[in-house]
Amino acid sequence: MPQLAPHIFELLHQHGVQHAFGIPGDFVLTLFDALAESEIEPIVMTHEPCVGFAADAYSRIRGLGLAVITYSVGGLNMANAVAGAYAEKSPIVILSGGPGVQERQQRDLLHHKIKTFDTQKHVFEELTIYAVTLDNPTTADAEIHRAIDYATTWKRPVYLEIPRDLVYADIKKVEHCPPPVKQTDPDTLSEAIGETLEMLHRATSPVILTGVELHRFGLQEKIVVLAEKLGVPVCSTMLGKSVFPESHPQYIGIYNGEVGDLSVRKVVEESDCLLMLGVFLTDFNLGMFTANFAQANTIYATSERLTIKHHEYPNVLFTEFITAFCCSKDLPYHNPANIRPMKPRLVPDNGEISMSGLLYELNQFMDSNTMLVTDAGDTLFAADDIQMQEGASFLCQAFYASMGFGVPGVIGAQLADPFRRAIALVGDGAFQMTGMELLTAKRLGLNPIVIVINNGSFASLRS
Repeated sequence: MPQLAPHIFELLHQHGVQHAFGIPGDFVLTLFDALAESEIEPIVMTHEPCVGFAADAYSRIRGLGLAVITYSVGGLNMANAVAGAYAEKSPIVILSGGPGVQERQQRDLLHHKIKTFDTQKHVFEELTIYAVTLDNPTTADAEIHRAIDYATTWKRPVYLEIPRDLVYADIKKVEHCPPPVKQTDPDTLSEAIGETLEMLHRATSPVILTGVELHRFGLQEKIVVLAEKLGVPVCSTMLGKSVFPESHPQYIGIYNGEVGDLSVRKVVEESDCLLMLGVFLTDFNLGMFTANFAQANTIYATSERLTIKHHEYPNVLFTEFITAFCCSKDLPYHNPANIRPMKPRLVPDNGEISMSGLLYELNQFMDSNTMLVTDAGDTLFAADDIQMQEGASFLCQAFYASMGFGVPGVIGAQLADPFRRAIALVGDGAFQMTGMELLTAKRLGLNPIVIVINNGSFASLRS
């Protein structure tokens, strides 16, 4: 019979997880022993928020992250980072130690307890797609598989709490039955593709607006093929930056309503067929809701809904819609000769260092083997003009927008892909929150480039 914690670590390793971010505590010491015996390398951070941020960034590169924390004082300290991962669809498996089953029955006032022994689990029920305490060896295997399936299918964090007296408990192995998921109705898909093609054939100025879900569901290559078949301009949201290669001749830049580039805004808002694919319709992505496009001219496809004009198609999976769309034989080709490719609005310094000059130099450095992580604030919006080459990755919290993501995020990114150069762009306010993780980078022998923009205040809030 498999043992509880070793079984979890074996399954996660099979899903590509090679590192676990965490901080030991007394309720999780035995779990860390099991982790040390596994094929997954423990990465001990300095503070639990950094554990969550690093696991989040790791997940955005590898597809699944792992955080191991102690009961209550560890887990609740990490809650903000997990909230960001949930909001932006970054799957993390959270393993928390907890009081033993016998302890819960025999002693009421154990340290780290809050209201009830389940308080932390109840908190994480609001921050994850699945939360459970593995206190039954008979059902544990099914619950473990369910958690991993949910995380990888719906791209959200999951929470598993392990009582410390059950870490090495023998569990009953059961046949793995993947959870039921919505199935695409072929007739509905055919009708949706038909209406999409009808719009495209009538359109004179179609545009593709790419979003982060194209990355989360591994559809980047398909969207490039689709764009080239259509020959139309492509832009992205800030959260979806780098989903489409920004050196591509059809890429025109980031759309951000009235806040963004006027030329991109003009192309998008004057389009008579706007394909919004994998886009989060958030305030940050839409220029604080200054975006202006008519629903009658839009095709909106995400993992949660498919809407064409005013018509809803409820039984079509996002991945299957994109695949069928890309493979359609009747795609109209629009001559891309008049597309004006993205050109960064940056100039080199002439004397004193300026923000524009810094970004200009950073742009010269960026290539297909770089990963750029930005924190919330001015550094996030400054990255608008950084041109991400094909193969490069851009990581940010452009929806949840928590400060402190940058430094632990760049550590998670470099561990997820050590063959690419990792760069962080961080403001001084955010650096004061999590900059101590440079100690972790030094201890691990990592070499991220961390650029701190010191304006002496929370300048983005003041502006």
